[in-house]
Amino acid sequence: MAKKVAPAALQTEVLNDEEWMKVLKRKGLIVVDVYSDWSGPCTGMVSILKKIKMEIGGDALSYATASCDHVTDLKRFQGKSEPTWMFIHEGRMINLMFGAHCPQFVKILMTELERIQKGDKHEFLIDVFEKSPEEIVRLKIQEEAKVAKETARKSRKVAEAKTRYEAEMLHLITSLCNETCLLLFPWIFKDEEGCRRDKRTSPPYIELIEELLPENYMVEQELRKRMNADLLQQILHESTYNFTETSKQLLFDGKCMFMRLKIVEGRKQLDVHNHLCNILFNESTVPESEDNLNEDCYAGKHRPAFEVLDKENKKFPFIWIPPNPRNKAIVFRTIFTVYTNTMYPYEDKIAKVPITVFKYDYTRKNDLKMVLEMFDDDVINFGIFEYDKPPEAKMIAKTIEAFEMNTEEKTGYEIFVCAVKKVGCEAFLGFAGIGPFHVSENLEKAVEESKLYFPDIVAVEESDDEEKSEELIKENQDDTTTT
Repeated sequence: MAKKVAPAALQTEVLNDEEWMKVLKRKGLIVVDVYSDWSGPCTGMVSILKKIKMEIGGDALSYATASCDHVTDLKRFQGKSEPTWMFIHEGRMINLMFGAHCPQFVKILMTELERIQKGDKHEFLIDVFEKSPEEIVRLKIQEEAKVAKETARKSRKVAEAKTRYEAEMLHLITSLCNETCLLLFPWIFKDEEGCRRDKRTSPPYIELIEELLPENYMVEQELRKRMNADLLQQILHESTYNFTETSKQLLFDGKCMFMRLKIVEGRKQLDVHNHLCNILFNESTVPESEDNLNEDCYAGKHRPAFEVLDKENKKFPFIWIPPNPRNKAIVFRTIFTVYTNTMYPYEDKIAKVPITVFKYDYTRKNDLKMVLEMFDDDVINFGIFEYDKPPEAKMIAKTIEAFEMNTEEKTGYEIFVCAVKKVGCEAFLGFAGIGPFHVSENLEKAVEESKLYFPDIVAVEESDDEEKSEELIKENQDDTTTT
């Protein structure tokens, strides 16, 4: 009785570089299904491949599956879920196809077989580790799409920041309609020797406090602060006023005094800014420079108590007020930060959009990957965790790509947690439509769950705010006298 011969294997599984090199040395046309460990090889066209191979017979056609996670020449395909078919002859790539389109696959296969039989030239002939023409085109398209997407994202961010800034400015301008402030130069608090003197012995300060302001403004706060170029630049934002170099030298020579004023009840029908300008400068606007000061007005008649060499006829500026409501809002926000944040806190409605927390199991990974790409601007936080038990279960990846590239073995118990802006229904429906096993009940629950899964992010934001607040409070306690 004749001995049975085992049928030749219809496909070869390639899991390392050594097996890959053996496949490249085969004769005839080699069709390789390139796959990732997390997605597995394509099974939809295997039956067609096997049928064609059995019809052809011999070594004219062979089929292999190759893991791009373990074969060096195929590393560039990592992280891709689309089926990839590589056509090889005599150790070199002659064609490459993406997707699972059967008619196209069969057409390419038969065309390349015919070319090999006739000795015709192929579309291209390159090493297997090189990129095919289609790959180059795809990469270019992807890069262009990425650049366009990033440009659009930046434009949205800029637009959001501008909207947020304008909303805050409007809020402060409206809130401060009955308040204003002024700045006194350090030299008015210096005596004949140029040493610091008490404010009660300073003629400019006494005249301001005892004669000019009482009937019109209440002095709510006096804050002593040392100026520098950076701080000056900050408080001049939204202002067209420019200090001369001489003015800056005088301004930086010691601690200035900022005074926060509120117009008295009987004067609220007057413009809080123009009225103060008339009191200080005898005109309704702030003069463009100290050279334009009238010596008869309050701001133009005072001179330093100490002698200034070579500047006998020079005018010495000693008082300044924000020239417009927008600049006043900036000065309040920069100098009187604690007061402004306490009395007129701004609620950022853009930043405080409601959120929803979705949780998915491992089986939804590929669907989730596509939805994340579609609605990435609506995602607040995303993370992949070992299992669903925070905070014991640690986050193992912040993106699906990083998770797929991780060489550690996947357990299948990993969960994918996503906090999404609940603005409009498109993004919400996108994430809800791919089968989450959990959706937060309401806004409060969503915020609670988001903090549970992403505590580090929340903690950093809160810590920064607290440190800034404590620094400002300490600074104001050191330098402020409230009247």
